[in-house]
Amino acid sequence: MIDQQSLSDYFAAHMGGDVRVTRFKRTFPGISRETFLVWTDEGGSEGSYVFRTDALGGPICPVPLDYEYRIIKGLYPTAVPVAEPLWFDPAPALTEGRPVMVRRMVDGSNDLPGLYDEGAQAAARRQRVALDHAEKLATLHALDLEATGFTAFVDMPASAADCALFDFNRWQTIFRDVRTDPFPLVTEAAYWLKEHLPTTAPRISLCKGNNGMGEEIWKDDRIVALSDWELAFAGDPAQDWALSQGMLTLGDADVTLRHYEDVAGFAIDRSSLDFYRVWEVWKAVPTLNNGLRPFLSGENPRVPRLNLGFGRVKLFEQLLAMMIGKPIDEAAHIVAEWRKSPYRPENAAN
Repeated sequence: MIDQQSLSDYFAAHMGGDVRVTRFKRTFPGISRETFLVWTDEGGSEGSYVFRTDALGGPICPVPLDYEYRIIKGLYPTAVPVAEPLWFDPAPALTEGRPVMVRRMVDGSNDLPGLYDEGAQAAARRQRVALDHAEKLATLHALDLEATGFTAFVDMPASAADCALFDFNRWQTIFRDVRTDPFPLVTEAAYWLKEHLPTTAPRISLCKGNNGMGEEIWKDDRIVALSDWELAFAGDPAQDWALSQGMLTLGDADVTLRHYEDVAGFAIDRSSLDFYRVWEVWKAVPTLNNGLRPFLSGENPRVPRLNLGFGRVKLFEQLLAMMIGKPIDEAAHIVAEWRKSPYRPENAAN
């Protein structure tokens, strides 16, 4: 358990003796990793920081925290808006050896009150928000990965045409390493998906992974920091749009994507987007199931670990079973319908 005095001592050791933590609070749900907002007194002025550490037994996402820190550190000098990374600590006593990442807090919120109000003005606002998000993704996806140093530590596909196959093989390895059960249906779904891997990526881009509503920091309806980079990877930029968590339904999806393409300077293959919408359902199984392992071992007894790592995984299994053997565009439609009622997979068939 982290207490204020121990946290204050920890910050003072890293930043200097005149730094004192005045208050802190944990953000929720924080199931994969624990995140704390920390405010300090620094000789009469206030500082604010985000302190992030692995949950007991490790994170849900099968990615080490230092990888996320290196992604943010590499992005900070670029035009991509991220919080300033301050330090990574691999095994501090404060967290009993769990790694820690600290970054400066950005003034803003991950919530946009009133965004879903009714009326023409609210609809126009949603489209503006979607376009701003598109511009930020375009900036990210257009980065030169060699010049910015990401090729030194991010696994890279051999070519743009290999993006989907590379990601497929990477996640098959993760699946075999972390699964708590054989999951024969998920294996069958993988063979089906392999038959439909796209080869039309416009380039190899740094992709964020989960992005969009609830993932970024906003101020005045504009993104001031792209946040949560634990699922970042090098691949097809279309995959980020499959993970954009409602951004394509905020306004007119065609308008949003065309704006993105104008800013990025390349096009998104709409059939690839359909594939990645289905592929992300498959990837959710090893991601969430990985978080079940500490629950089964007793290291992390939080019930949400059981809900996500077992219950939610069973829902995704049902959803995959409904799609195996179907054309990818039809499967993508099933996913879209399911997202309207995500706790009842059978509704997607209606």
